[in-house]
Amino acid sequence: MIRRSLPFLVCGVLTWSVASAQPPVSQPPAAPPAASPYRLRPVLRNWTRVEAWSYFEPRPGGGDPDYATIANRLFAGIRQTGPRHELNMGLQYVQFGGLPDDALGPGALGTGAAYYEHNRRTDSRQVYVRTLNLQVRGVLPGLDVRGGRMGYTSGAEAPSGDPAIEAVKRMRLDSRLVGEFEWSIYQRAFDGVRVDWDDRRKLHATLAALWPTQGGFEERAGRSLEDVRVLGATVAARPSPTFPRMELQGFVLGYRDTRPVAARPDNTGRAASAVNVDITTFGASVVGARPVADGRLDWLGWLALQTGDWYDDSHSAVAFALEGGYQWLRWLGHPWVRAGWNHASGDSDGSDGDHDTFFPMLPTGRKYSLSATYAAMNLDDVFAQLVVRPWEDVAVRFDVHHLRLAGSSDLWYGGSGATRREGTIFGYAGRRSGGGRTLGPAVEGSVDWTIAPRWSINGYAGWIRGGDVVRFSFAGDRLVFAYIENVFQF
Repeated sequence: MIRRSLPFLVCGVLTWSVASAQPPVSQPPAAPPAASPYRLRPVLRNWTRVEAWSYFEPRPGGGDPDYATIANRLFAGIRQTGPRHELNMGLQYVQFGGLPDDALGPGALGTGAAYYEHNRRTDSRQVYVRTLNLQVRGVLPGLDVRGGRMGYTSGAEAPSGDPAIEAVKRMRLDSRLVGEFEWSIYQRAFDGVRVDWDDRRKLHATLAALWPTQGGFEERAGRSLEDVRVLGATVAARPSPTFPRMELQGFVLGYRDTRPVAARPDNTGRAASAVNVDITTFGASVVGARPVADGRLDWLGWLALQTGDWYDDSHSAVAFALEGGYQWLRWLGHPWVRAGWNHASGDSDGSDGDHDTFFPMLPTGRKYSLSATYAAMNLDDVFAQLVVRPWEDVAVRFDVHHLRLAGSSDLWYGGSGATRREGTIFGYAGRRSGGGRTLGPAVEGSVDWTIAPRWSINGYAGWIRGGDVVRFSFAGDRLVFAYIENVFQF
């Protein structure tokens, strides 16, 4: 039950009016004023979300898995643009009601428990700087530079120019390794510098040096994680006569983490007084879409290879995604069916000095785990999904997953990357598998209804029947998670 009501914020509506008068007939008409190349625009967005959890039932002495929470997030900012620059400034205010103080054990029993674990209060709240950055365009021909506090999403550095390819990227490529943790209430931003070069025809290159902020589940979301550094380079080739109806990307991402956080999420069983992770990820992706018969065929391939150091072990790991789909463009609702296999390697031996668990760094994990109960680490996820629009303003999505650990000697991981600069919470956590591999089947559905251009309602419900991995840690093997969200944008 919700233990405390949430004060809602009332957003004002800004209006402008312009009056003009006809000049006397004897006078020539006045020349219209020249349009200013500079524009100032307010930005206002408000989310209200209610979540309900019935997590896997713990064994006697564990936490309470059944609860509901409510939260509100308000973003208020301005965007000022000119011929060669763009300035973005914005504050964000978050407040919760009804976070559970008894939903811990074993581990956090759902996202409400994770918020409480980070902040130790049932009404967590905060005001912080969400964005503050300046972009200068045309520093050199085709070269743009942005600096300050900004968003960053791996895989989405450059638009392909093809709406069908972009639809696949938004749903199944963006944020696999670095993202803003958008669905979490506090979210994540990045402090740093980003440089983009575009030849205006085929190629786009991005270089970035970034420090993430706290956030995700942590209420002090305005603090920079100074001991976490990300360096990235991406080159994208748009569709061309050589590669028609395909976008190709190559990337390299360096991640260095030396936070004074006493946690070590792996299967070694060893403690750590501070993080010591230095990993480089090399990879490539291809996304394509082309007309076939009465519809459109799409495909996605993504590969990431990792090397480096994990605490006092050497690190090497791999992850890949192979996906395809078909959309019937002439059928009612344009049904779109997709299926695929996502693999993230695990570690077979925690005592051999080699760490082989794929580490997805700072992703937006819920894009690929709608139930928010597992991470893309030591995981095989075979899935099928259906997306349909029964009406123009309503989108329905239905997913089915078969979830197994890649290795039975490794952990069942959860989380979405670093959330705190110090303490005992890493941002990822793991539960023992007990020698099992099956997490279980997951069935999920969502509905997004755009009521008006600036007003939408989104809902989700998911169910998991836990396998032998879940039953090793829990007495019950059923999980249900649902939420409804109201969004206003001005």
